Amino acid sequence: MPTQPGGIYYGWIIVGAMVLLTALTVPLAGPVTGFFIPSMHAELGIPIAYFGWALSARQLCFALVSPFLGRWVDVHGARGLLIFVGIASGITVFALSYVTEGWQLILCLGLLGLIGLQGAGGDIYAGVTIAKWFNRHRGRAMAIAFIGMPLGIFFTTPLAQYLIEVQGWQSTWQVFGMGAAAVFVVLALFIRRDPSDVGQRLDGGVAESLAATNVRVVEEHQWTRGEAIRTATFWRISVSFGILMFTISTVAMFRVPHFIDQGIDAQWVAYAYSAEAVISALVAIPVGMLLDRFKAHFLTAIGFSATIVMLILTIQADSIVTVFFATAMFGLGAASVIIIHNTIWPHYFGTQHIGSIRGAAMPITLGFAIL
Repeated sequence: MPTQPGGIYYGWIIVGAMVLLTALTVPLAGPVTGFFIPSMHAELGIPIAYFGWALSARQLCFALVSPFLGRWVDVHGARGLLIFVGIASGITVFALSYVTEGWQLILCLGLLGLIGLQGAGGDIYAGVTIAKWFNRHRGRAMAIAFIGMPLGIFFTTPLAQYLIEVQGWQSTWQVFGMGAAAVFVVLALFIRRDPSDVGQRLDGGVAESLAATNVRVVEEHQWTRGEAIRTATFWRISVSFGILMFTISTVAMFRVPHFIDQGIDAQWVAYAYSAEAVISALVAIPVGMLLDRFKAHFLTAIGFSATIVMLILTIQADSIVTVFFATAMFGLGAASVIIIHNTIWPHYFGTQHIGSIRGAAMPITLGFAIL
């Protein structure tokens, strides 16, 4: 069933919806959580370590359910699950405003992990869905979808810091829970499982011969989960990105209070986060285009190297200037490795069972992060 001449390929509508859905994961207890740590710690007396336990609980719960979520998205698509995720995340984030004990914080973030609201490189919903709509421009499509994360950070982090200072952290969680979740549910209605659901073909049913322009479409073997986990490639990807998660997950959570401990004003840290988001957005499309043309493992090595530099700069940051340098490098490294992570799986194993395969890999990768 070819695409109508001059019509819009619905895959790009999917990408647009995923941009906004990814942006909404930021206020739904995503990267913005770090800005709540100082206020909640000071007012409630919750030890800082509990925020680390909460992050681990979120990752552990997601690791437990990811095989089932991946399989569901393969068979039924992500729309129904995303509608449920929007409603459940709104209630859970709203409930964060009533937290008084550390165990309640751990419970709430654990619930967010159980519904798969992980974001970034752990986002099964966006990564698997887009992989089923694109082949020739898969890297570019993943890159555009990723822009939602820096977009959300750019607008949300200064707003979060402002609302916390003016209205308090409880009201801020309530605003984020109700507002972001409502928009989330509406956007989820636009999601479809694959091109056949709307009478289209992979990549929009291009006019030229697919055999002549993209041999991989014809020869690509569609690996099952059982076949994939018996390959060395599956384990190399899972473990290498797991080591990366081990490295950056704690930094991502605690670098805000770390910078504040160095005497940097919290509002300047929020501005640095916005600058990081700009860097991520600027490098996302070039990274996606490179993935469509060059070997993924070479680009992965470059992204990992940028992350090493980011860690060194973060540790040494003790002024506004060095904080901006550290966050800018975080934006460069994070954008690269997250886009690559979402693209490398279908690149090696095809798209038919990619949700199940990524679901099987997630407990391995997140196991390192939980540590």
